[in-house]
Amino acid sequence: MRLKISTAGLLLLALTAPLFAREKSTESEQVSATAVLRELNLARENPSLYAGFVAEARPFFKIEHGRAVDEAVHFLKKAHPLPPLTMSTGMCHAAADHCAEQVSGQLGHEGTDRSHGGDRISRYGSWSTTWGENISYSRKTARDVVLALLIDDGVRDRGHRKNIFNPKFNYA
Repeated sequence: MRLKISTAGLLLLALTAPLFAREKSTESEQVSATAVLRELNLARENPSLYAGFVAEARPFFKIEHGRAVDEAVHFLKKAHPLPPLTMSTGMCHAAADHCAEQVSGQLGHEGTDRSHGGDRISRYGSWSTTWGENISYSRKTARDVVLALLIDDGVRDRGHRKNIFNPKFNYA
């Protein structure tokens, strides 16, 4: 089935080994797509509120000695609210494909077939304008996923934060 994605999309992969492994996992180990989308939308719709959550997470992000946290708080306090993202079935399938590949330990945005997020999205639909891909590994909750992506500690260009607050993105 091919779905038409008429505007831009943000492909988000929240990878937790127990969730995608073929073994039974407990509910507390799972990070659902719905929960991550809810958190993304909370950050997009109320960035000043989310700035408080980011500030509270400061002790857990030490790669840049707090600089990434400070930048994220400053960014969120100045950010304008954005409309919520809508869940895309096709993008969910594309993300699941990449997760299935990575459960054995592969990391990164490139698939084993050298595909990128746009290629994977195109397998299940069409998109226009632009796409982005955020990947999170080993986070225990949806909030942890979104905090890590917004703070982007150790990611020089803060690309995950830029994707989340890209006003061209309408789907996840």
